[in-house]
Amino acid sequence: MSHGPAPPSDASERYLILIDLSGYTGFLAGVERTHGEDFSAGLPAGYRVLGELLQDLIDGLAPEFELVKVEGDAVFGTASAEALDGRGAAVVGRLGELYRQFTSRRNVMAVTAIDDKCTGCFAVASLDLKIVIHRGFAVRQPIGGAADLVGPAVNMAHRLLKNTVRDQIGSRPYLLLTEAAAEKLGLTERGLVHHEQYPDVGSVDVRIVDLAEAAGVVMTTWTGPPPDSEGWPTVSPFLPDVSVPTD
Repeated sequence: MSHGPAPPSDASERYLILIDLSGYTGFLAGVERTHGEDFSAGLPAGYRVLGELLQDLIDGLAPEFELVKVEGDAVFGTASAEALDGRGAAVVGRLGELYRQFTSRRNVMAVTAIDDKCTGCFAVASLDLKIVIHRGFAVRQPIGGAADLVGPAVNMAHRLLKNTVRDQIGSRPYLLLTEAAAEKLGLTERGLVHHEQYPDVGSVDVRIVDLAEAAGVVMTTWTGPPPDSEGWPTVSPFLPDVSVPTD
């Protein structure tokens, strides 16, 4: 065990981004209902699907953001404030591209992921994205042999994953910007003004940007699984279409 001095901490203003797979818990519950807990015949296709979708989200952070860590069903990333200040249009455009890639991969996997019980994995259709971006002071600190970010701004970003946005816009994918992030990105006129209330920090002003709209993805109805498929969990019928309007 090393007893040398710990590496110096890096404290600075940063953008913090969390990309969360909405519907993750229900998706895994559906996989368990279909396959049970005995995976002796092979790992259910749903787990491979989750791994590939999360990897796509990690890859999609660059070049604007870098990965901090994967937190279960969420990808946590960061960027220096000076690198992104004033570049809101580019950030939203990049996240729109990430969402188009996500829906394209998800829709393909819904009908091609195969295992010992399913001729597809329709439950993938229940997965969607929500993204939170906050700007604030954070400390990059070595913890357990890896670098992590800590501080009140980090706590705030994570807290905002639990919100009331769905009450305002329904079951749509969204980007949630804090006012601190929106102001410095130059996005103070973008999206819907909203407020979140937390017992410990009070009211938090945010802006809601419709991610499907930003991506040019049309929300359409999923017609259902093929008639010969087995073990397709019940999910919400609404699925974004990946067609993008052309100029």
